[in-house]
Amino acid sequence: MMTYLSGESDLVVPSYYEAIFQHAADAIFVVQPGGVIREANQAALTLTGYSRSELKNILFCSICKGIATCVEEASCTGCFFNHQSLSSFEMQIRAKDGRQYPVTASAATLPEDPLGCMVIVIRDMSQLQRTERERHHRLVTNKIIQAQEEERKRVSRELHDGVGQALYSILIGLKVINHLPLDDEKKRHLLDVQAMVEQTLDEVKNLATDLRPSALDDLGFLPAIRSYAKKFEATFGIKVELVVKGPKRRYSSTVETALYRIVQEAMINAAKYAATDKIKLSLIDTTAEVRLFIEDFGRGFDPSQVEGEGTGLGLYGMKERAALLGGALRIESAPNEGTMVYVRIPIDREGESVHADEGTHRG
Repeated sequence: MMTYLSGESDLVVPSYYEAIFQHAADAIFVVQPGGVIREANQAALTLTGYSRSELKNILFCSICKGIATCVEEASCTGCFFNHQSLSSFEMQIRAKDGRQYPVTASAATLPEDPLGCMVIVIRDMSQLQRTERERHHRLVTNKIIQAQEEERKRVSRELHDGVGQALYSILIGLKVINHLPLDDEKKRHLLDVQAMVEQTLDEVKNLATDLRPSALDDLGFLPAIRSYAKKFEATFGIKVELVVKGPKRRYSSTVETALYRIVQEAMINAAKYAATDKIKLSLIDTTAEVRLFIEDFGRGFDPSQVEGEGTGLGLYGMKERAALLGGALRIESAPNEGTMVYVRIPIDREGESVHADEGTHRG
């Protein structure tokens, strides 16, 4: 049998309702007029950090930091007892350690209690608010990444179709002029200009590819990463081994873009910091998920010391890319033991991410 903490005018409650009271997920306080706490369940003790004996006969106002309708902090308890019931309101609870928690609450006077005690039911909203902030952060991050990729694609196409084509036309014109009867000095000068245009054209093509390789959109992740690996080998002198297990298929644009950017970032980091002569890429498609391993055999590092550093996306950005698609990214490394980046993204039979955040779509 359960009674209130105070012995005065105790109300006996059947054990069935006592079990409900004590095991309820929400915090429940029984408060008498004037604000003295008569009883509190286990959830209330957990929320406030007080023991049952500590809560005995203290004022509810000592843990309440005000509700939305309070004119001043000291009037909180009065607000409850100005009404027979309040169906829903927001307030702040102050725990024993001084921390404050946002909560939603409801209050109702016990109709059969001679003292006119009120039951206040409180639900902790701090976890819900953290979850909502995290969801909002992921949504904003996803929108930023999508906008970034769209802008990369636009600039890449403009460089290729606009500037690149203009330079190619100039190059053709120079070659036509080169066939005209010219003296040796003019021919040498013309050849120098032609060489500069060819070099500039190559630089524009490379820049367009770095921004957004057309192979990624036209052919898919595997052809794009093979092309990138060849260019990477030529640029850095690091051998790249690519191993593919499972079906060789297209994935959604968001999945392919995430995988490509993660590989790009991991390989650039390896070239800059790992002092390695080989990188191994392993792509495993299990139909239910795609797994990607990027492994170097260099000097390694302590991941906890460099989290969030690096250029471009950085380690934090790589994890964000995977998380936005319901996946995960893990980095394993230690000094002198190389580095392995492991990515896992759940997908369906059509290659779409099955757990993509709101706002993530096939681009």
